Amino acid sequence: MTDWSLPGTTVLDPKGRLALKLRAGQRLTIVDIKGQQVMDFIASMTENPDERLSAMFTRVSSGMWNLQQGYTIYSDRCTPMMKVVHDDNGIHNMTGGYCSKYSNAIRYGVEETWGCLDNLEGDWQELGLDPTKINPDQCISLFMNIRHHPDGRMEIVEPTTKPGDRITLEMLADVYVGLSNCPEEHNPCNAFNVTEMAVTVE
Repeated sequence: MTDWSLPGTTVLDPKGRLALKLRAGQRLTIVDIKGQQVMDFIASMTENPDERLSAMFTRVSSGMWNLQQGYTIYSDRCTPMMKVVHDDNGIHNMTGGYCSKYSNAIRYGVEETWGCLDNLEGDWQELGLDPTKINPDQCISLFMNIRHHPDGRMEIVEPTTKPGDRITLEMLADVYVGLSNCPEEHNPCNAFNVTEMAVTVE
């Protein structure tokens, strides 16, 4: 049985990860220490881990591509999971997905690179969950900046976060959370310079 996460702050190294089990009412704050760094995260309900965070239903609920202060994050069964209670930046990728050796191979022609999927699988294994059930719709990329062009193109551009920018999520249910300090270095999502992030549980 995985223990509940205790209050405290963890600084994640570049390309690091963190697995958490949080109760309803707890708060989770992610701080971009140096600026322009992305943090991917996934979540599932503790009572039924097959009920997962859904970027799609979260977008549908707000009618927006970006996650912002005051918005609710929903599961794939439209259950409220978290609420954004503070956000310094307001730019987060909710198209779903995460970097992986598979996507890097087809996009950049590089093999066997470490990606967010590797970190998130490690988180799920640490929590005693099945990593094969992780899916792209389950992931939100905090501080990731995706430009949507009028002609339909999507473009990854550098984050706009400044050092110390933060986002705070309040849990609306008991949840498992997996965090990945994004390792991607083949596009501008981390301004080609992966750096530390701080995670605080209250």
